[in-house]
Amino acid sequence: MTEFTQFDALPEVDELSLTEQEVADFLSANPDFFIRQPDLLARLQVHHPQRGVISLVDMQLDRLRQRIGELEENIAGLMQVAAANSQLYETFAFAQRKLFQTHNIYQALSVLETLADQLGLDVSIRLFDSLDEQLYLDRRAFEPFRRARLASRTVYLGRLRKAESELLFVQPPHLGSYLVLPFGNERPIGVLSFASQDGGHFQPEMDSLFVEQLGLVLNRLIHHWDYTREVIE
Repeated sequence: MTEFTQFDALPEVDELSLTEQEVADFLSANPDFFIRQPDLLARLQVHHPQRGVISLVDMQLDRLRQRIGELEENIAGLMQVAAANSQLYETFAFAQRKLFQTHNIYQALSVLETLADQLGLDVSIRLFDSLDEQLYLDRRAFEPFRRARLASRTVYLGRLRKAESELLFVQPPHLGSYLVLPFGNERPIGVLSFASQDGGHFQPEMDSLFVEQLGLVLNRLIHHWDYTREVIE
């Protein structure tokens, strides 16, 4: 008769081995495993690179503290951005109020120059139908720029070639960055531009809402000035 022992009933060692993925899959499929095995949870230990051997609970607490620290940093960063945006809003809102008190393009330009100084920028206004050579911009000369830079957007933000920047500024900053906004209705009447000495200041992903609002104000004021002049004459 063949002898049968308890060792014959045990599977080979290889058949009992589990991969890390199998263990991970089991724990994921059984989230209450450690609730059913509280003593095991307390006994499990892992190696921490700074603290040596610690319990699984301590490791989880460390991760929670780290996550809380990251969230606090994010909140602090968001608060700083909010404060900066609030200040920027107040600066542009004040400039808009001053613009509505102007009576001609030269007074408006003075307001915008003050705004630009506050922001550390240069500003330029060019009008397609102006009789002033300092303000005049040939619409045909601007057309290549419009096709190249503004075909799919209303505002251009980024760097310009020298010939492009000289269309808008008498002395454009060397290696600077620009914001260029044609303003008007369906047919623009002019171009409002800001320039920075910093080549990375104006980026395509930046929000241009405040400057677009300035363009709307300028468009309305110029039409109002023309209407007022016609009435007076």
